[in-house]
Amino acid sequence: MSKWYEDVERQQDVYVYSRIRLARNIKGRVFPNKMNDQEARQTIGMLAAGFAELGLPYGDLSHCPEEYRKGLAERRVLNSELAKRRRPMGLYLSEDESKSILLCGDDHIRLQCIQGGLAFRSVWDQTNEMDDWAGQRFAYAFDSKYGYLTAFPTNVGTGLRASVLLHLPVISNSKQFRSIMDEAKRIGISIKGVFGEPSENYGALYYVSNQKTLGLTEDEIIVSVQRVAAQLAGQERKTRQELLKGHRSEREDEVYKSYGVLKYARKLSMKEGMIYLSQVRGGIYDGVIRTETPASIYSLMLGIQPGNLRLTMGGFEPERIDYIRADYIRSHLPEVV
Repeated sequence: MSKWYEDVERQQDVYVYSRIRLARNIKGRVFPNKMNDQEARQTIGMLAAGFAELGLPYGDLSHCPEEYRKGLAERRVLNSELAKRRRPMGLYLSEDESKSILLCGDDHIRLQCIQGGLAFRSVWDQTNEMDDWAGQRFAYAFDSKYGYLTAFPTNVGTGLRASVLLHLPVISNSKQFRSIMDEAKRIGISIKGVFGEPSENYGALYYVSNQKTLGLTEDEIIVSVQRVAAQLAGQERKTRQELLKGHRSEREDEVYKSYGVLKYARKLSMKEGMIYLSQVRGGIYDGVIRTETPASIYSLMLGIQPGNLRLTMGGFEPERIDYIRADYIRSHLPEVV
C-alpha cells in the first residue's frame, strides 16, 4: 500500500498536508514522564488490549532501531524528542501512515490523522471517530472547568492540535513575512518553519497551527487555523502569479537549473537537496515545468532526510550520506517533457 505522502492528487499547490492530533490521558494514572518502566509497560498493555480491536498494525517502539524511530519523526508520526527516548512506548500505525495511536509518549494516548492537501474536515472526522471509540472504552482524565487534562499545560482543554503544512517559497522571502508571523501569533496561531527560522528553513515548508487549546471548541480551533492557512496560501499564489507575468523566463531558468542539479549531481547536502526540490515543486504547480509521470516532491523531501535515507538505502558510512542522497534523488526524480 502506498503512503499518504505519495498521493500526488492530494498534494495541492501550496497545501502539503492537514493534520489533527488529540492528547488524552487515563483517569487516576500519573503522566508517562512520571512512570517507571514497569508502570509504563503495564499502562501500554492495558491500552493496547483495547485498541487491538481497531485492527491497526502495532509495534513496541522501545525495541525499534534508532533509524526507524528517526524516520518516524521525519515523517511526522513522532516528534523529535520522543524519537530519542528509549522508555517504553507503543504505536499503532496504519499501513499508509495516515492514522496513528501513540501509547505512553508525552500523554497516555495521542491520536493522529494526517492527509495530503487541505483536508481538515476529513482528518477531524477520522480523529474524532477514534476518540469517541477510545472514550467508550477508557475513562479519560477530564475536568469540568479545564477540559481534558494533559502532560503539558499548553494542551489542556480540547487537547487538540490542528496544523497545516504549507509550501511558501515566495512570500517567506519577503520583508513582510516576519510581521505576518507576529500578527498570527497575536491571534493564537503559530507559523513555524519545519527546519527553523525563515532564513534557515531550507525547503520553504511552514506549519500553521493553533497555540490555544483552552477556551475554544474543536471547530473554532480548526476554523481559525484554516482561515490563516487560506490567507497565506492565497497570498502565495497571487504573488507567484504576479512574478510569472513579469519574469517567466527567469523563473523557468531557475526551475530547470534546479532540476538539472537534482538529476545529474553526484553529491548533495540536505540544504542543497531541499532548496532545489522546493524550486522544482513550485515550478511543477506553477506550470513552469512538466514531468512525464506525476511527482510527489514532498515524498522526495521526506526521503532525503537522514533517518528515512538509511531505512531506504540500507547501511552506509556517515561520510557517504551526501552521495547516497544524490543517488536517491536521481533514481526517483521523473523525467521532464
